[in-house]
Amino acid sequence: MAHFGSVRRAIIGLLAALAAGGAAALQPQDPAKAPTQGGFWIGADPAPAGTIAWQLLQSTKTVQKADKKFGPVFPKEVKDLDKQQVKLYGFMMPLDQAKKQKRFLLSAFPPHCSFCLTGGPESLVEVLADVPIDFTFEPIVVAGRMAVLDNDVVYYRLTGATPAKP
Repeated sequence: MAHFGSVRRAIIGLLAALAAGGAAALQPQDPAKAPTQGGFWIGADPAPAGTIAWQLLQSTKTVQKADKKFGPVFPKEVKDLDKQQVKLYGFMMPLDQAKKQKRFLLSAFPPHCSFCLTGGPESLVEVLADVPIDFTFEPIVVAGRMAVLDNDVVYYRLTGATPAKP
């Protein structure tokens, strides 16, 4: 029984340390250091200039439609992105196990679990690349033609995507 008590104390100590570290990581960021273009912060860095702010894409609302199905209601600013060449900054979520990805999801948030989505459909963009892109856990910038989709499983799709310089 003494062994059980020490294991229990070790687990409680570990959980307390993780909670304290997690709380520090979730502290609000200093608004004085926020980018002037309304970019999204990933970690301590603001999104690169020239990229679409995730806050804009996330302003889309999911509502129940007349046919009882759920779908998006896009603000005018989001609709205006349809068929436009854009750059997006985010995290790759691969859809297969290859080192190079031609089709993947780009997420506003870093993936924390292989089986979990990091946000709703307004926080994800399906990316279809012309040439496979090396998978990475680091945030990336991709450029391509944006599609704003009313009747699909995703709200946004980037076609003809290529890696881009920030």
